[in-house]
Amino acid sequence: MMLSNGTGPNWSNGRTARRPLTWGYALVWYHGFIRQGEYGSMLGKLDFLKRHGLVTTGAGLSEVVGMDAAERDRVGEELAKHGLRLTPRIKFDYLNAGKEDRERETERIAEELRKWLPLMRGQIVTTEMCAGHRFDRKLPLEEKLARVSEALAPLAAICSELGAPLGVENHGDFYIADLVQLCQATKQLYIYLDTGNTYLIGERPLPAFELAAPYTIGTHFKDHIVGPRPDVYPLQFEVKGAVLGEGDVPLRECYELLMKHAPLKDKLVLEVEMIAPTDMDPQLCLERSLQFIQSLEPAAGSPAASQEGEIVQ
Repeated sequence: MMLSNGTGPNWSNGRTARRPLTWGYALVWYHGFIRQGEYGSMLGKLDFLKRHGLVTTGAGLSEVVGMDAAERDRVGEELAKHGLRLTPRIKFDYLNAGKEDRERETERIAEELRKWLPLMRGQIVTTEMCAGHRFDRKLPLEEKLARVSEALAPLAAICSELGAPLGVENHGDFYIADLVQLCQATKQLYIYLDTGNTYLIGERPLPAFELAAPYTIGTHFKDHIVGPRPDVYPLQFEVKGAVLGEGDVPLRECYELLMKHAPLKDKLVLEVEMIAPTDMDPQLCLERSLQFIQSLEPAAGSPAASQEGEIVQ
């Protein structure tokens, strides 16, 4: 199964869609998928994207830097030939690095991005807080945000200069409100929204999405089935895998919020991140998840639908 309008990945990078966006896959191989070794290499991951009509996946910048020249050349050829993209991930210890370390790491990342971003063809760059979590009591929250802002500001400026703005992801470590505060304090910094990770830190997803949307340049578009576990100790809130659109994350509402309020719609990257239920074949989970994605754009039966992509099996 693939998302297609008859020309491979064109539907999913917005060339014919009503709204400009790029669809990709986060390549998290849980359960059955993780045993499919053919997708272990970067070329295998690109083949997966091609076969499913998707356009992009995340890749650590250090992974690309560490490739031998022959492999990197082959990856670059595949990306250019098939209109695919790699979204670079960058990070260092933003919280604890001293001034000299910050400057050295910033210069290293800047040099690597300038050299390899054209090959990767990334529209955005992503990172994470690298600062523990808001409840770890190691530093006051405001001090954490201030330190991370100081470290990210020059990187955000460099990414903006290169035409691939920087987004920081919520990893179940900080509230979306914390990331919004960070973006407000850090020029040219945005949010890379993981829709499912809101539940990991106890946030209500929809209010979090409403806060995030005006700052969001990309997502890990993920669903979960959730529920409290008062029968165990320590008490838990259980977060399970789900077919996209069949869990408790309001993905359709999130999508519409992003279409209305995302600040850089021509850069918007939405990567499917799928955690299959333990009792479901991952391939079936993927097929049903892609069907849900297809249903988002446009509404079934609308005049635009006849001109846009359809599921091909």
